Amino acid sequence: MFLDARLVMPPKNAALRIVVLKGDRLYGDLISRHIKELWRNADVQVFQLGFDALDSVQAQLPDLFITGVKIDDMDGLEHLEPFIETTLPVLVLTSRKDTRTFDLLRSVRYDGLYDGHAEGMENLPTALQEVIARRLYVSPTMLPFLKRPKNITLDALTEKEQMVLSIIGDGSDDQQAAERLGISPHTVNTHRKAIMAKLKLHHKGQLMLYALQNGYIWVTAKSVYHPGFQRRLQAAAGIGKPAPT
Repeated sequence: MFLDARLVMPPKNAALRIVVLKGDRLYGDLISRHIKELWRNADVQVFQLGFDALDSVQAQLPDLFITGVKIDDMDGLEHLEPFIETTLPVLVLTSRKDTRTFDLLRSVRYDGLYDGHAEGMENLPTALQEVIARRLYVSPTMLPFLKRPKNITLDALTEKEQMVLSIIGDGSDDQQAAERLGISPHTVNTHRKAIMAKLKLHHKGQLMLYALQNGYIWVTAKSVYHPGFQRRLQAAAGIGKPAPT
């Protein structure tokens, strides 16, 4: 049975249903083991794809939803959008502290924010218990990033400029960016000049560094990821559907 807001701690033999969504399967399985140590009768389902996890949640509302921020078949944090108006306890696991990630986090609802890199797994049980009892848990390393800084330059960029930045930020030239965005190279160049003027950047290297430091691109061993715009960019290239609005 789904927990209500009574702020009670489930007993160790509670038959909880918990959904875990992590792109890294090994990490997801490790989280599952920690859950089982807390609640031995818990039914834990681990998913790597967002649509699979959301289908499971829709079929039967769990007692707790645990997720990362980068999910291969989801754009930005759209896998958390269905829970904005619900009371489902949500624990977000991430070590990212860039501006873009926290800008996305401000648009959704969560009950816990856990920095696994800083805290390791030893404090995860505490985070799990706090969140499932509907008490806010935030890793100390995340606290300075939760408050929106004053006069941040991100607010100076339009949504279109932010999307262009996520493309040219990986070093793409105007022609390459135009092909990916479905617009003309001249339009890309116009956006590039406006972006660099607003951010007071003077050359391509500064632009790429800004995009990386502020989370407009995430570079992994497999690929370059554009959080918040990935699916729209795929749609513009004709290889996917746009993210639901």
